[in-house]
Amino acid sequence: MRLKDEQKIDIFFTSTLSLVGKVGLAGLTMPLIAKQSGVATGTLYIYFKNKDDLILALYKKVKNRFGATIFIGFSPELPVEEGLRVVWENSLRYVVSNFPEQVFLQQFMASPYKREDQAVAFARPVMAPLAQLLERGQREGLLKADEELLVPSLLFGFVQQIAARIHHTPAQLSKAFMDSSFRFLWDAVRA
Repeated sequence: MRLKDEQKIDIFFTSTLSLVGKVGLAGLTMPLIAKQSGVATGTLYIYFKNKDDLILALYKKVKNRFGATIFIGFSPELPVEEGLRVVWENSLRYVVSNFPEQVFLQQFMASPYKREDQAVAFARPVMAPLAQLLERGQREGLLKADEELLVPSLLFGFVQQIAARIHHTPAQLSKAFMDSSFRFLWDAVRA
């Protein structure tokens, strides 16, 4: 069996992210990805069984990278507001800097590729530190009760919308902007 070249996989993923921004998931084809990657279509099939396999592998990679990045500087012992601020700032910086990944995630989450059971099973351990922080915040009476798990949707939806607004001008992502935008989030979720 041939060894798979990790650099080629990265090229395939980069090409896929670029193409999703242009043609969407629905317009994406294996020959299009191969052409964008500079390889024969057959080469792509050595690495992935089909388009679905490639898209699911890319989803996992993007979600892992995002999860690893948003918890840099985070500790479960941080005060709730400070911990949420770390996740907020890291998330916003990451999404603005990696906007094509965000476009891909948005399309993935609204597509038939997303199977709820798979997405939840994969995302749960990646986002566990945030879930634990939010649960502690509720127990300590610092955050609003949230049985419907709306806070993560509010947090990441707000991040997505801000990133969509400023991704062409990342210089807008100043300390003052981060502080004021976090205040909006904190005011929305605090008890």
